[in-house]
Amino acid sequence: MTNQLLHSNKLSSGSERWTSLLMLAVLFLLVHSAKAQEGSQGNTSIFGGAQMTFFGNHNFVTGGGGAQPGVILTERATDNFGVLNFVGDNLTSTGASDAGYVDGYVRKYGAGQFIFPVGDNGFLGQFAASADGTMGAYFRANPATAVTSNLFTGTNYPALPNGGPFPTGLLNRGAGVKSVSTVEYWDIDGTVATPITLTWDASSNVTTLTGSVLAALTIVGWDGSKWVRIPSTVNATSILGGTSTVTEGSITTVLPVVPNTYTAYTLAGVGPDVTPRISVVPGIVNGVQRLEIVLAVLEVGTVAATTGQITVRLAKNALLSNFEWDPAQAIAPANGNVTVQNSIWTASASDPNYYIFTTTTSIPRSSQRRLAFYVTLNPNGTDGTFALPTTIPAGQGGGEVNVLNNQDSEVIQFFAN
Repeated sequence: MTNQLLHSNKLSSGSERWTSLLMLAVLFLLVHSAKAQEGSQGNTSIFGGAQMTFFGNHNFVTGGGGAQPGVILTERATDNFGVLNFVGDNLTSTGASDAGYVDGYVRKYGAGQFIFPVGDNGFLGQFAASADGTMGAYFRANPATAVTSNLFTGTNYPALPNGGPFPTGLLNRGAGVKSVSTVEYWDIDGTVATPITLTWDASSNVTTLTGSVLAALTIVGWDGSKWVRIPSTVNATSILGGTSTVTEGSITTVLPVVPNTYTAYTLAGVGPDVTPRISVVPGIVNGVQRLEIVLAVLEVGTVAATTGQITVRLAKNALLSNFEWDPAQAIAPANGNVTVQNSIWTASASDPNYYIFTTTTSIPRSSQRRLAFYVTLNPNGTDGTFALPTTIPAGQGGGEVNVLNNQDSEVIQFFAN
């Protein structure tokens, strides 16, 4: 085992930082009474502008090495952080729990993934990163208010970090983001790209975020105006051990992220992403003709299947009449004998503006469902063109939120004879 040293001083950077660390290393070599591995259940406090450094692994259960029993508390105020540093490669922090963690900011220097033992208000909320110099804290608070308790004063901090609060409503969710955690968030800082891993437990309410579909979980980052989905993968085996489930686990970004890219990070649920397609045969009409129209709804999302009904509608035109619908139809012959699933759709032509179709089942991820119907086009002695736009209203399929691809259109050219 390696001896350890706790140290407090003013925060520094660049060459000053490494000079300070070198001096600490020299002092470290002179220490004869330090224990082999530090541990605490901490009532140690690190005030604003100060830091404490562990040169080695740390255990929150055993105590000793200079750290007092109880939670280790650091100042959270913007531009006046107190920081607990871990210096060394491939370090570990063990024994963290809801009763033993760092209430505030932790920074790591060195190579290898490090699990940051951070928490807030009696809740452990660990995250992991690999890049040298990464720093972060956990906030057990609704990001929409971003207010947590200040244990130094017995009051509350203002919204933290700088740039908060971080609204979670529909207008503040980026493409594909269906829901954003109102339980917790993380402030993660650094200039070097790193994979970022967030963890959760039963109190994180991932079940509600995802509709109990774990594959619908994602990491999101606050870009200054909205929560942006960051491609992420649930870890089959959590970084904290055990299988990831909706009640506990971890999730990691697919690609390294520069932590400073986003002001805050949290967990979110993604919704299905559906898009319509229309095909009309014939597309050029001479005189009165019967049109075969095929509508398809594609689930093009990469994460979540639809979990509810989907409505698709086609705009009516004054030149169209004689709506025909057969719920048993399975083939659309004019469209190349394409398979359709009329049996899973209901149809209505009663709306004055739209033909409306609604699925009676959900659509699996990366699949589609089609329907076919017929109308008669009568040019009424004129030549011209008109568009047939089809749309899917927002919120379909159990919460579809990406509406940028919710429309398709076909242009019909017609002649009097």
